[in-house]
Amino acid sequence: CVVNETIFGLLRGARQHLATLVKGLEGGAMERAQLGLAHSYSRAKVKFNVNRSDNMIIQAICLLDQMDKDLNTFSMRIKEWYGWHFPELSKIVKDNYMYARVAQFIGRRSTLSEESLP
Repeated sequence: CVVNETIFGLLRGARQHLATLVKGLEGGAMERAQLGLAHSYSRAKVKFNVNRSDNMIIQAICLLDQMDKDLNTFSMRIKEWYGWHFPELSKIVKDNYMYARVAQFIGRRSTLSEESLP
């Protein structure tokens, strides 16, 4: 399978002149075909199944799982990056949310003093 600028040019030309090359695509048939293809592609991407009524629930659960993974990844990155600056903080604060809040409050460790604490 070869993919290069020549192939892209050929595909672009075929797409541009398809209505003149294929008989029966006049009168909006091309637009309807493109719309049908777009709908089919969208259904495949969202894993749409007309026979399942709980599709939205399944997608919501998948979205929650993905968000949980992303939050854990972000928390690990905050601990890793801020750990270079203040390594003892991860032993003091265990909760991810509180760790991020404390890191935001402290900022630079050199500016932390008794007077800056609430």
